[in-house]
Amino acid sequence: MPTYRKVHLAALMLLEADTRFSQGRSDEDFLAAIVLSGAVLGIVSPLLKEHGGHSYHSILAEISGILHPEKEGPVHEGVFRTVYNGLKHAGDNRRSLKPSEDLLIEAELRLEAARMLEAATHDFREVPLHEVDRESLPSAFLELLREHKDYT
Repeated sequence: MPTYRKVHLAALMLLEADTRFSQGRSDEDFLAAIVLSGAVLGIVSPLLKEHGGHSYHSILAEISGILHPEKEGPVHEGVFRTVYNGLKHAGDNRRSLKPSEDLLIEAELRLEAARMLEAATHDFREVPLHEVDRESLPSAFLELLREHKDYT
């Protein structure tokens, strides 16, 4: 069975998400960009945190807590992934919400895809990669990280 480096796969997913978004003509393209970017975040954000960095969504959560101190408890970074999380599954045991009761989602798909791509490229940029990892990453991906695209 083949073995893959998750960082390499995340780079490929981010490239595909960028392509689907940039050439996006339909909701399906933006959905793909959201889901692919979310999967990238699931790999690189924890890696970034392990190395002492701060993910894009954790920074937003901290800023939200500062701007809205009246809210009880800290803002969790997952609030910025609500649409992505809603697309991954149906139902919520914590809220006693059955899957059959959780089949609608409200979202501006293009905007949500832009936000997820921004977060994924930020977090990937901040991950300290070993030289061997960088050498194995596609040149188109490395160029994408250097570009600092404005998706919005």
